[in-house]
Amino acid sequence: MSGPDSGTLYYGDCLDWMSEWDNQTVDLIYLDPPFNSKADYNVLYSSEGGADAQYRAFTDTWAWDDKAADRFAAYEGAPGRRAHDTIVGLRRALGPSGMLAYLTYMAERLEQMHRLLKPTGSIYLHCDPTASHYLKTLMDAIFGAVNFRNEIVWKRTHVHGGSGRWGGVHDTILLYAKNADKCVWTGLTQKYEPEYVSERYDKADKRGSYQEIVMTGAGTSSGPSGEPWQGYDPSAAGRHWAVPRAAIAALRAEGIAIPDDLHARLDLLLEHEFIRIPLKRNGAKGVPRFKRYLESTSGLPIQDLISDIPPLNSQAKERLGYPTQKPVALLERIVRASSNEGDVVLDPFCGCGTTIEAARNLNRRWAGIDISSFAIDLIAERRLKDAPFSTKGIPTDLASARKLAREQPFNFEAWAVMRLPGFAPNTKQVGDGGVDGRAVLAIKPDNFDSRLALAQVKGGKFNLGTLRDFIHVTRRDKAALGCYVTLDPVNTPASKVEIADIGKISVAGYQYPRMQVWPIADYFDQRMPNMPIMNDPYSGKPMTQGLLF
Repeated sequence: MSGPDSGTLYYGDCLDWMSEWDNQTVDLIYLDPPFNSKADYNVLYSSEGGADAQYRAFTDTWAWDDKAADRFAAYEGAPGRRAHDTIVGLRRALGPSGMLAYLTYMAERLEQMHRLLKPTGSIYLHCDPTASHYLKTLMDAIFGAVNFRNEIVWKRTHVHGGSGRWGGVHDTILLYAKNADKCVWTGLTQKYEPEYVSERYDKADKRGSYQEIVMTGAGTSSGPSGEPWQGYDPSAAGRHWAVPRAAIAALRAEGIAIPDDLHARLDLLLEHEFIRIPLKRNGAKGVPRFKRYLESTSGLPIQDLISDIPPLNSQAKERLGYPTQKPVALLERIVRASSNEGDVVLDPFCGCGTTIEAARNLNRRWAGIDISSFAIDLIAERRLKDAPFSTKGIPTDLASARKLAREQPFNFEAWAVMRLPGFAPNTKQVGDGGVDGRAVLAIKPDNFDSRLALAQVKGGKFNLGTLRDFIHVTRRDKAALGCYVTLDPVNTPASKVEIADIGKISVAGYQYPRMQVWPIADYFDQRMPNMPIMNDPYSGKPMTQGLLF
């Protein structure tokens, strides 16, 4: 079967890429899908014909529009699709809102992920409390409620104030299996909390700290578990023999064969170095106990509350400046828990590549998809700087840039804008007012009362009229600088006149044309436009022209 290529970054919509791959070709999927953009925090979702609802999200990312209406119509007319009933029901509950727009978008992609997962596979969906309840309903519909495994809570921040409510400090991670009876589960453990160690492992000898574990359980039993052993009759005390699972697991991990006979198992516990003590009787009833040494335990089985992996602070070495970056330790725990070495790990919204790094660290095969060329660039130039990998969908020469412009014009626009240091693509690709990207000059011009820079991208043949329109937009928005991006060089006399007419700006004593025409052909020849230093669009710090990050 043909699935995602191992060690490959895919640029574009994950729906398009996943649709090309065969069924059951992926072992583990983790996704932290887009929900929030970078402005207008805590605004209302837009809706039509109904009351707005307050959600923690952004209208410029999820609003009810023609695309959302088309997605809903596709579900409404296809009762055989896994999410059909849920989407139709959510329409009744939410109306034509931004939330429904988001959920129809997610449903399309989650159906593809279900198709790609192997019968032994699992999927982790990372979200926040804003939509986790709706997403769980979708996951129940697509993966089956019987395959729900966990709702994991990760404490993503230490303190968060709330007005009239409890501070929101956690994210939610929904874990589903393709088949709950077959899914990979490695039995991962985590370190005990210090408080637990001091409370439970409160005794010590020459070997180290230990706790005493009762070898019987409450309740009478017939058969071997209630028979006397080593001079102790559990049934007389209303108890039965209970072999500790943790001890058996530790012995198996050391390659020790575990006998079927219960009493032989108990003998093994007493004679093996995992225990190292003879049977003893403590308490009035003489209940047998054994020592469990702290050094011999593998730790606590992983819990659905993750509070021991802190969020990335501003000084963290692994921090890349990506807005929603997660710590590698979090992803390593997920990858360890639900996959084995050599398995295929897919992140359909790979962002800055944390999942990719975790998979590489743990000897898994990996593939990542992102619709942002910034994310792909960031992974390539920072995460995988010295590692072998390949990319698909990212132009590598002028011919492939032409192909992207022809077949996926919006992706081409975003990619082309990101070739300009300091520019971020416009998230609104339709009705954008003639602006495809924006940047902020690091230093205010000497002769202009603005630090705004604009970009417009044209993937077809040069047209003087569109250049004039963009010059008008630059003047209209009072931008200090405009960059008109084309595929091929533009050197017509008329274009030179238009460019000269808008004048120049002076920054720190240097003169720059206020309007610049820059061909993508120059990018592949490593020639950049002559522009002042811009701020990094994600950190706000000044950046040099020769660096993307």
